[in-house]
Order: sequence, then structure tokens, then C-alpha cells
Amino acid sequence: MGISGGYSFLEHVTDALVEAWGDTLEEAFSQAGLALFETMLDTKSVHRKTSEEIQTAGHDEKELLYNYLEELLLLFEVKQLALGNFTVTSIIPARGEFRLKGRASGEPYDRTRHSGKVEVKGVTYHLMEIEKHAGKVTVRFLLDL
Repeated sequence: MGISGGYSFLEHVTDALVEAWGDTLEEAFSQAGLALFETMLDTKSVHRKTSEEIQTAGHDEKELLYNYLEELLLLFEVKQLALGNFTVTSIIPARGEFRLKGRASGEPYDRTRHSGKVEVKGVTYHLMEIEKHAGKVTVRFLLDL
């Protein structure tokens, strides 16, 4: 990831409104994954012991972002993985949809060591935006807490 990528939490009354950005759509999505997990735990405490391949698709970029974040959330909920490193390697249009490939790495979740924060119930389309400008892509999404 480049130096220009990052994320921030915007003000919202009840849920987590996240803004993530990068030089490319792939970098912005990678930062979105990191922000999702930072909402739930301390990502700096996560060691890279295991790696999961991520592949998903969507009919447009918003559905792709939603499906990507839901896939990551499932890895946490079903496999109990604390993830702290995210790399989206490609997002390509193919046969009327967008396809994403990437990796996420981490280790088995330990609530005490990973400083469990809040439970994310799900990702929503509400307030979701993807903005593309020369040299910068920004994504915004709302996490239901």
C-alpha cells in the first residue's frame, strides 16, 4: 500500500461511518478492510500467522465493496480470525460484473490480546459512496453496530 492510503471514522449518531482512501480503487478497498477490523479490535496487535485468499464479485463497484466487507466480516464471525493486513490485488470488470482478488492475514481471535471493541452486526448500503478523482479514490460506508 502507498503512503497516501488511509481511513477515518466520520461522525454518526449510532453506527460507524467510515471513509477510506488510496491512490487506486484496490488501495481504497484494502484500507476499508483495515477500518472494518479496527472498528472491532486493535489491528496493531494482530500477528500475520495465517493468510486467507479473498475472491468476490458484484454487479457494480458498490455491491463489490459491500460483498468484500461482508466476506471479511464472515471470516471474523465464522472462522474467528482477527485480521490486520489487507491487500486487494485486483479489481477488474468481467462479463457484466466486477471481480475482486486479494488477501487478508491475521491469526485466531483472542478478545483479551486483540482488545475487542464493538460488535459489527453488518455492512449497509446506506450512505455508501465511491468517489474517483485523479490520483485518489475514496470510499464511504456505514457499519451497523
